[in-house]
Amino acid sequence: MIRRKIGIFGGRFDPIHMGHLIVAQDVAEKVGLDLIVFLVSFHPPHKTEFTPFQHRFRMAQLATMGNPYFVASDFERRLNLAKSYTVLVMEKLRNEFRDSDLYFLMGMDQFLTMESSWHKPERLFELAKVIVMQRPPIQNTAFAYSRFSEKAIFVKQRLVEVSSTEIRERVRRGLSIKYLVPPQVERYIYEHKLYGARR
Repeated sequence: MIRRKIGIFGGRFDPIHMGHLIVAQDVAEKVGLDLIVFLVSFHPPHKTEFTPFQHRFRMAQLATMGNPYFVASDFERRLNLAKSYTVLVMEKLRNEFRDSDLYFLMGMDQFLTMESSWHKPERLFELAKVIVMQRPPIQNTAFAYSRFSEKAIFVKQRLVEVSSTEIRERVRRGLSIKYLVPPQVERYIYEHKLYGARR
């Protein structure tokens, strides 16, 4: 039986934006993934303020609809862990996808801090192949000195200058977020008056 290659792309997605989608599509094509699961964080361990889960998950659902290679998951909510440490969630996902190969997607910033701040980082490499997404220009060579460098798969990603923080701030200031998020996500934000939306 051919094992499927499933990418796990975790995040707050507060909100999910075009950058997330473009990068995920890019990685899927370069690595040959069959599916990317957008795993919406329920209780992010290092964050204290975030939009309620039901809104973040619904926006992720809306953003991924229409792409057969993308799916939004509420797996973390169903686990209902006090803190959604990555390795604990991945252990549960490993049981869910016994017949598939898992690929965990992470950014370079996360990779560079995982030794010092992540819960059981070495266990993650036992549970999945780790894809580190490198943003150009690649000038920081610190990753070469990480004890995990030889275990990770480094993929150069497109430069997409958009962030969830910027989007929240633009909404708060009454500025347009058109082309930064999918149209259906933009509508949802204003319909539910998220991030201080006024119209």
